Amino acid sequence: MDPATDAEIIERVLAGETDAFGILVDRYQDEFAAYAKYMTGSMDEAADVIQESLVRAYRSLRRCRDPERFKGWLFRIVSNQCRTHLARRRSRSSRPLEHHALELEALENPGTDAELADLRRRVHEALQELPSEQREALILRYVEGLNVREIADFVKATVSAVKMRLLRGREALRARFEGVAL
Repeated sequence: MDPATDAEIIERVLAGETDAFGILVDRYQDEFAAYAKYMTGSMDEAADVIQESLVRAYRSLRRCRDPERFKGWLFRIVSNQCRTHLARRRSRSSRPLEHHALELEALENPGTDAELADLRRRVHEALQELPSEQREALILRYVEGLNVREIADFVKATVSAVKMRLLRGREALRARFEGVAL
């Protein structure tokens, strides 16, 4: 892992050392691929989103106003690509999403692997049924670990709007699983 800061690496890329962009890719690709997977519901679609996002980031690297905050800038590109991808998919078809297991860290006593896989599938299905703004807020909060202020800054919404999205998303999930043995 290169100890250079993102800003230093960006400076190198802009100075003509284009291969240095690979350091940034290695640094953030897995993290953003996980986010894209949660948003799209598919590892294949997430890979497409990440690839397109990285191409866009590379092409517009000169427009990154604050290289020290490159991660947030790239995250916004990935998020926008996810939204664009989902909008295109909705307009093309109403076929059901592929179901992939969510990585749920907070589960205690998960039981058998089959039970855990079934729970992950059901949670994933429930998340995919939420409006995209609620799904995104829940993923940013509980999967990516952002606080409400960070989410608000990221999605360009007010803190109260983000809190409402989180509340409504949690309520919808709670209603979906009410009376269901988890």
